[in-house]
Amino acid sequence: MYKVIARVHELRTTEGHDPCPLFKLNEEFDLSNPQERTKICKWAINSMFPGEIALEYGGSIPFGEHTDRIRIACPDPDRIVVFELRQEEKKSETNE
Repeated sequence: MYKVIARVHELRTTEGHDPCPLFKLNEEFDLSNPQERTKICKWAINSMFPGEIALEYGGSIPFGEHTDRIRIACPDPDRIVVFELRQEEKKSETNE
């Protein structure tokens, strides 16, 4: 299994709305760390899940520039947070 890191790639807003107050641009979260996961809202975590699982288990992304990363947006239509998930080194047996 691989470690997957989520980085805040972009903060988008619609007119009249402030950016999501939960995140800062380029902030990173180690999705294999349960404490880090609690810093991400459940809507965003749920959106990331398919990409996270593919990367965690060694899958590759068949579109985009890199096969070891994917960009996924949270579903808030007024305060969109775009995350880039990237596959990192394999986790050691003791971390699994």
